[in-house]
Amino acid sequence: MKRINISQTMTTQGHIIVASAFFVLATAVPSNAHHSISRHYNRNQSITLEGVVTEVVFQNPHASIHLEVQNGSEKAIGWVLEWDDIGDLRRQDVSSDTIRIGDEVVITGNPARAVTNSLYIKTIYRPADGLKYFDD
Repeated sequence: MKRINISQTMTTQGHIIVASAFFVLATAVPSNAHHSISRHYNRNQSITLEGVVTEVVFQNPHASIHLEVQNGSEKAIGWVLEWDDIGDLRRQDVSSDTIRIGDEVVITGNPARAVTNSLYIKTIYRPADGLKYFDD
C-alpha cells in the first residue's frame, strides 16, 4: 500500500486553489474594464469640439485626450475624450506622441449618455500640420 503525505497533498491543493483564483481574477478584470461603446456613448449623435489638449493618456483599456474648450467669453470647459484601445491605435500608426499637450485640435465624436463633457472620439483634425485621424 502506498503512503500519501497529507501535508504534501494539502500543499498541492492549495496551489491549485491559488492558481485558479488568480486565473479567475486575471480574466475577469479586463473583460469588465472593456465596455460597450454604444452602452456609454450615443452613437446616433455627434458633437464637434475645438480646443487645446491638456493631457493625453495612452493606456488600456482606452486611451483618452483631455481637452480645454473655450465657451465664448466664459471660462474654458474641460472635456474627457475617450479613444480606442492601444492595439487599435497602433494598427493605425497612432503612438503616444501623435497628439501632444498644447496641440490645437478639432475633434468630433459621440457624446456620453450619463456623463457631461465626455465623448467617444470619431475624428481628430490638427490644423497646424493637417493631421487627420478617423476611427475605423
